[in-house]
Amino acid sequence: MVMSRSQLLAAVLLAAYLYLGLPATATLFYELYHVIGIGALYWAYSGFKAAGYFLGAYEYRVPVCLVSAAVIVLLPVWVKKIFSTAKAWQTNEERL
Repeated sequence: MVMSRSQLLAAVLLAAYLYLGLPATATLFYELYHVIGIGALYWAYSGFKAAGYFLGAYEYRVPVCLVSAAVIVLLPVWVKKIFSTAKAWQTNEERL
């Protein structure tokens, strides 16, 4: 399995964001709502606030962040395997 640096960086950043960034994002949407006044921003604030609270209170917070990072690392491998299997299946059908 070959892993690119950008893929590893994206996985680490996602794990860090889930661990630390959800409440900060909620605050950003809250302040933006009060500056602009668009109601959808308040809904986004509510969603990020709830996600930040529930993930922060969840006892398996660290494993969830690590599994999310692992999915980002493994997703290209899974997609490549699925497409190669589908392509092999197509060529077998053409032979028949």
